[in-house]
Amino acid sequence: MQEGARPLLIVGGNLALDFANTVDDPGGPADFDHLGDVERCREWARHRGLLEPSTAGPHAAEERALRELRRLRGVVQAGFTAVAHGRPFPDPEWRELRPAVAHAVAHADLAVDGERVVLRWPGDGLGAVGDAVARAAYDLLTGDHLARVKVCAGCHWLFLDQSKNGSRRWCSMEDCGTSAKMRRYVARRAARRASSAPPGH
Repeated sequence: MQEGARPLLIVGGNLALDFANTVDDPGGPADFDHLGDVERCREWARHRGLLEPSTAGPHAAEERALRELRRLRGVVQAGFTAVAHGRPFPDPEWRELRPAVAHAVAHADLAVDGERVVLRWPGDGLGAVGDAVARAAYDLLTGDHLARVKVCAGCHWLFLDQSKNGSRRWCSMEDCGTSAKMRRYVARRAARRASSAPPGH
């Protein structure tokens, strides 16, 4: 059984992409699903400012909401991964996302944030997390930055490339970028040693 909540890099630049990135090192030695159980999911949501550190809702309702969140994550991952590879957001994923967006709007309150009016979701249950994610996905899908959605060259994570020249390749330069540099260094060193080895060695 996996250990309790642990820190997760937040690198997506958009709530929906950060939500898609909640599986850390899938299949690797540090594999960890931040939606693995209700408390882990709530910890991630609190870290993203979506929930207050207060008492959760009824356990059965939270378990149902968690199942819906995992389903939503699959939709967001598949849809925006297609976009990152230069394809349209797939119709099957849109058909899954559409009712989630409608639910989010139907259950939102209006709140003032500075000079803007924004949507807020009442309550402290995981259902509010799904509403916030669905709305963030819709805003990204219909906004001006969709072409900047990319997938990391070193892992499966998605991110919004906000660099001026659109040249970002890594989810995190300190993580996947550094690993790639190290692999290239090791490969070059091995090639130099092979080329300088005496014949027959």
